[in-house]
Amino acid sequence: MSVEITCGKCGEKIKDLKMLKSLKDVMKPFDGKCPSCGQKLSVSEFSLDVKKN
Repeated sequence: MSVEITCGKCGEKIKDLKMLKSLKDVMKPFDGKCPSCGQKLSVSEFSLDVKKN
């Protein structure tokens, strides 16, 4: 199972994980912002989309 983290504003893929990690840990290297568009990313406001491979 893999997890794909994408920006809700521009749709840019931020990170592709092979195992679950804390959202804070995922966003830390990006200073809490989307590296593509600069949108502030929130650990409390996010959505989860599940897709079957």
